[in-house]
Amino acid sequence: MDVRRWTMRASAATLVTALGACANLTAPSKDEIYDKAMQGVAVPAAWTAAAEANPFRPEWIGFAEDAELKALIDETLAHNPDLRAAASRLEQVRLQMRLAGADLLPSVVFGAKYSDSLQPANGLDINGFGVVLNWELDLWGRARAEKKAGEATFRSAEADYVFARQSLVATTMQAWLLCIQTTRQTALAELQRKTAYDQVGLLAHREAAGRTSRQDVEIARAQAQSLDDLVFQAEQARRQALRALELIAGRYPSATIAVPAELPGNLQPVPAGLPADLVERRPDLLAARERYEAAFFNREEARAARLPRLALNVGAGRLTSDFVKFKDGLDSTVFPVGAKLLWPLFDAGRLETQVYIADQQQQEAAANYAKTILVAFGEVESALTADLLLQQRAHALAGQVESLHAAVRAAEEQSRVGKGDQYGVLEQQLSLNSAEAALLRVLVELRTQRVNLYLALGGDFGTAVPTPSESSHTP
Repeated sequence: MDVRRWTMRASAATLVTALGACANLTAPSKDEIYDKAMQGVAVPAAWTAAAEANPFRPEWIGFAEDAELKALIDETLAHNPDLRAAASRLEQVRLQMRLAGADLLPSVVFGAKYSDSLQPANGLDINGFGVVLNWELDLWGRARAEKKAGEATFRSAEADYVFARQSLVATTMQAWLLCIQTTRQTALAELQRKTAYDQVGLLAHREAAGRTSRQDVEIARAQAQSLDDLVFQAEQARRQALRALELIAGRYPSATIAVPAELPGNLQPVPAGLPADLVERRPDLLAARERYEAAFFNREEARAARLPRLALNVGAGRLTSDFVKFKDGLDSTVFPVGAKLLWPLFDAGRLETQVYIADQQQQEAAANYAKTILVAFGEVESALTADLLLQQRAHALAGQVESLHAAVRAAEEQSRVGKGDQYGVLEQQLSLNSAEAALLRVLVELRTQRVNLYLALGGDFGTAVPTPSESSHTP
């Protein structure tokens, strides 16, 4: 009686332990994951560097509607090799997700065997054929947790693919801006060189008239020749920028791609939205959160793997023996039914260690999610600050360019009335060219930072993302 009572208690304790170790198939909420990752990090209600707190809008990027740029972006998304490789990796993850749920369904196997050998190794073989169905019952949620982990992994990969597309578009736009800048810089360098050589010609006439020295002429000539090197450098940079843009677009790098001669139009004020919105808008943050969810279910799968596994099998077949008869009725149709129970009672701590490893992987995923959030916040704040300061620099340089334009006009007027000469006009023109080059660099950097800010805020640049059914092929 005592033995029976002890056995019943032991069985009940085992059952309670098993039920307590069942996999938790309810994923933590978004807020729970966020709180787990951030661990009390204070996030302000508004961006500290934001000029406005209006809802985020895509229109303010200023040049997203450029038709030529839009065509170039579409070409890049269709032909860029890195993006094609990323799409293939996404398809691999999707297929892995299908494998993760395969254990929930039964498997059906057909087998057949025939032999007429009387050798000792084969003489007792039984010939026949049959179909067997095997099904492991997911008593504790192990297979379901594996399936949910696979689904979360796929969602993470899908979000990474979306962010890869957005990053590629941003890179294309920045390369496009660089091409415009280098093309314009080459034109300005050539204009500077022409102006410098015009000055050399004027000084040569002055020398002939005895109004200046040979030394002044040669110094001016050396300065003009130094601008030859500047033109060559500008042309080299222009061709390198064009080839880089062609490679991004998946073209042969021939440095023949056409880009506009001028920068896109005026930029609108930045409505950056709220920091809290960023977590739901940026694809890389969504991907990091899904990786945490996948780690959560991987841990639950590892916990459930320590419990018993029960598999059922049923079948139907025809067995024959042409050479050996053990008993009457061997030649018959059979319908086997069976079950198999596996319970890892002792494995030197392997399964328990797997649970510890999965737990640490979950902690790592939480830390990586927090890092991704903080890096994203930092990117937005830095881009907002850069946008503000670059606008101030552009305003100052634009004022300088305007003043130098007025100085050139004044020098030309003085030359016409005889109070000056063409050399003074050319001197002012060189200063104007240098100021225009400086303003061009700041204007390009301002637009480049706008692209960075747009990407940091989770903007999609107006590009549609294909659904998995469109971007992948189901075998």
